[in-house]
Amino acid sequence: MCHFWILLFLGFCDILVKKCVKGAFPMSQILPKYYFSGEFADFYPMLRSLRGREVRFRTGEFLWKIGEPVTTIFYFRSGLVQCYVEHEDGHRKNLSFHGADTVFPGVQRADYKIERSILVRALTDVEAVAFDREGFYRFCLEHPTLLAQLYEMQSSYVNMLIYDVAHQRYNDTFLKVCNFLFLMAHHGMAGDGAAGISQEAIADTLGVGRNHVTKSLSRLRQENTVRLGRRRVEIVDLKKLKDYCSLETLEVPF
Repeated sequence: MCHFWILLFLGFCDILVKKCVKGAFPMSQILPKYYFSGEFADFYPMLRSLRGREVRFRTGEFLWKIGEPVTTIFYFRSGLVQCYVEHEDGHRKNLSFHGADTVFPGVQRADYKIERSILVRALTDVEAVAFDREGFYRFCLEHPTLLAQLYEMQSSYVNMLIYDVAHQRYNDTFLKVCNFLFLMAHHGMAGDGAAGISQEAIADTLGVGRNHVTKSLSRLRQENTVRLGRRRVEIVDLKKLKDYCSLETLEVPF
């Protein structure tokens, strides 16, 4: 009987492999992302049927105060925000960055304690639509395509956290910086070749000292891989930057 189930399992695996090769289940590799943007552009007309309120935040403003429960879901129309956790001893860990046509913080009903330590700050002027969390949850249950897209985004978020904890954590600072810049460019934040993010923000994202980030960026600048400006890192040689990245950060053929 045991042999029967083993053979059945192997046969099922063979079918899956053949379907993947034929393209029925595409074996694409999605790289980790720290920057989210554009995932919900096609759903904005649908979301307009849900009652929300137009909100604006100026550069440096917070979307909610520390210690407050998350009661609002935002659809960002324009601008850039930074999501981070404020530790009780004052340390900061950046988690992600969110641009236009994305939804944050997602869909859920549970109230997790760590959320009281999460802050979202506008890095530029931001225009958004704010939805009540409970109403947004019920709306998603009635619109399965929207719910499926939210699942995909949250899967990407979890993937990024795993990558950050289980891979980036063990890299030296130079490799961390190269990986981070490449992924920001790969996912569109450096659409014009420049990531509008400060060295301090890079340090807080990677969990390293700012002086170490400065040293790594200076090396890349001396090698004509990047150009540095005020709150701006311009990638001038993406191929050279890519050559420095770890395998876990790159698309590697099966």
